[in-house]
Amino acid sequence: MDELTLVAQAKEQMMRAKELETSKPEESRKSFLSAAHLLIQASKETPAVEAKKRYVEVANSLYWHAHAVEEQRVSGLPASEPEEKIKGMLIAKPKTRFKDIGGLSDVKDEIRLKIIEPFKHPEIFRKYGKKVGGGILMFGPPGCGKSLLAEATAGEADVAFFNVKASDLKSKYVGETEANIAALFKVARSQPKGAIIFFDEFEALGGVRGDEVHERNFVSQLLTEMDSVGNKSQKILLIAATNVPWAIDIALRREGRFGTTVFVPPPDAEAREAIIALHLQERPLDGDIDVPLLVKKTQGCSGADLKALCESATDIPLKEYLATKKARNIAMRDFETALAKKTPTTKPWFSLAAAHLKTNPDDEVANAIAHASRPE
Repeated sequence: MDELTLVAQAKEQMMRAKELETSKPEESRKSFLSAAHLLIQASKETPAVEAKKRYVEVANSLYWHAHAVEEQRVSGLPASEPEEKIKGMLIAKPKTRFKDIGGLSDVKDEIRLKIIEPFKHPEIFRKYGKKVGGGILMFGPPGCGKSLLAEATAGEADVAFFNVKASDLKSKYVGETEANIAALFKVARSQPKGAIIFFDEFEALGGVRGDEVHERNFVSQLLTEMDSVGNKSQKILLIAATNVPWAIDIALRREGRFGTTVFVPPPDAEAREAIIALHLQERPLDGDIDVPLLVKKTQGCSGADLKALCESATDIPLKEYLATKKARNIAMRDFETALAKKTPTTKPWFSLAAAHLKTNPDDEVANAIAHASRPE
């Protein structure tokens, strides 16, 4: 349908929704949702930027009305504003910086080039013909610091940080997920210095769309909001993290949305040394602890693996003390014992990725994974 037809049908649904709001709340809710969906479609059809913006704004308010009608019907109480829930995801002044994360210098450099510097100096990047805006999709094995990198990016850019999980946005009620997405971007736009929106476990929100109408609608809502972020007046950066990049809807992986992918590998030698040192702080250690050897033996381990290793090694003398009441320091032999019982949890991920690449050799994650599999 063309733009004018979509808008006309949306107006009809809005009038119907208002007429039925008191007498038939469920029918009213469905009409509000139908009107919102029609306006989202109209925003895709119109070439006019202002009209596109206006359609999205009205659609967002209609999603909220649908949510409010449902809340009123179920609980008998006025609905709480989605913005209040969104504010619970906000870290106004992130303290984490890149210097707080050991290693991963290549990843940090890429984030600086693709996200932080364009945000700080948009005029320079535009001068060189670089597009400013869009987002990056960080992917890699679990437990390797994607969330920490995202927060540090916000700290480096000196902007507010929204840490969003799919469960924070998705709802069993049709239309409420769309209302939450709209509220998220509304609150982000209100931040005085700008904001980074970080979508963790993005595959649960931005996965390949199924046949269900509500799945198509909330992904369409997300796409519409993301496209509006490219506006020069909006200082919003987008970062998503996933363990399964091949599961992300291809529409979300195109240029201007999450067209830039950044592989976050298991910690390199420098990072492993820093992580081990961090987890051994203020613990009684023997002088025979060979950190370089531990670094060598933990290649392929995630940050979470290294933390678990340090905890397991610490538990050995602790259990001895509980049994004998004789205390001793943590020794290298405790680490050797702990290492013998553990294998890197990243191995299954690389096996899964390799299996995917056999059937999808042109997938954009191929080069990054192949490079990460090389010895240090």
